[in-house]
Amino acid sequence: MSVTRPAATPGARRAYAILTGIATLFVFIQFFTSSEFIRTKGHGAEAWTEIHGWTAYGLLVPALLAAVVAVVALRRAAPVLTVVAVVLFVASVGQWGSGHLISTLGMDGWTPFHVFFSSVVLALAVWASIRSAALRRSGASR
Repeated sequence: MSVTRPAATPGARRAYAILTGIATLFVFIQFFTSSEFIRTKGHGAEAWTEIHGWTAYGLLVPALLAAVVAVVALRRAAPVLTVVAVVLFVASVGQWGSGHLISTLGMDGWTPFHVFFSSVVLALAVWASIRSAALRRSGASR
């Protein structure tokens, strides 16, 4: 027996897809900036570290808004996307927090956790972006 889920509104699907896409873009910007400060020495590394830190907010804000849209408007139509959106935001906060422990407090022991969170965030962001695009194109619930 098949269970029919209510369809999400086009506006909710579009908002979720856009916000997830922006979050995913910032995940890749974070990846790029981290590789730059790892391979750069001296003052250049400090500049890339600053850019990396500031662009984290470009990930956190759309991830939070995507989670809100998912919980409010998509939870019945796309429960898996809703869970992924919330987990993406929580993992992004973990990544941001561990990054601050490393950069602000000098707690380099948190580096493996930061790398772990970045891997989780990357995987979730890419998956959510692909699935949200498919949801938006199909107009059906997933």
